[in-house]
Amino acid sequence: MPTPFTHLLTAQQVLSAEADQPTPPILTQHTGAFLLGSVVADAHGIAGLSREDTHFYAYDKPMEAAPWRVMLRRNPTLHDPRDDAARAFVAGYVLHLSMDEWFSRELLRPYFGMGQWGDRYSRFYMLHILLSWMDERDQVLLESAFNHTLSVVTVDDWLPFLPADALIAWRDLMWRQLKPGGVSETLAIMAPRVSKQPDDLRATLDDADHMRRDLWANVPPPDLARIEAAMNAYAVEQMHIYLAGQSAGQGS
Repeated sequence: MPTPFTHLLTAQQVLSAEADQPTPPILTQHTGAFLLGSVVADAHGIAGLSREDTHFYAYDKPMEAAPWRVMLRRNPTLHDPRDDAARAFVAGYVLHLSMDEWFSRELLRPYFGMGQWGDRYSRFYMLHILLSWMDERDQVLLESAFNHTLSVVTVDDWLPFLPADALIAWRDLMWRQLKPGGVSETLAIMAPRVSKQPDDLRATLDDADHMRRDLWANVPPPDLARIEAAMNAYAVEQMHIYLAGQSAGQGS
């Protein structure tokens, strides 16, 4: 659910040992694969797939288990990837799915899906404003050296459900935005989802009164900070569980 820049920042923090647990050596040895894994679940559109095909849960159904465990259950070859680069890539994918799981359960559903403020469209629109705000906040924190490592990673057939050409296309889309002189395409991607133009989203983001009245009054910044901290801790924990091979593929 968070944008790729937010996912990528969390993955970079893992590599920078800013998370509570030390960075597993396999991730420092295969940094590019790990970083690509942390963002590529959102490449479903490029591959002509649905979001559920790459995220292993749907917004309108209860989660049967942690999505990464569902992924492994449906794709048992991911329990034992063929090499360390593939394993680092899947670890990034587990990180992504775990972030989305927490965000959906702890923020999306209670604050937006079940929220009693505004109408349904207003909440949907402000959700995308929140995601765009987080995206802009996090993009400026990304480290250029890691961005470059992502851009040059050699991609293999790492997933049975998402072809290598989609992984390459997503890698290149990320780099197009993150390279020196690159321009974020987030608002252009978000706007059609809420039947708006990018300039409409830009105007809302730049309107402090609008943001305070329609977003922060309903999603207080302390709540967001608490949920994000817990989200990142949970996602890193799940990634370590995957790498340790502890109960992989079982329901939570």
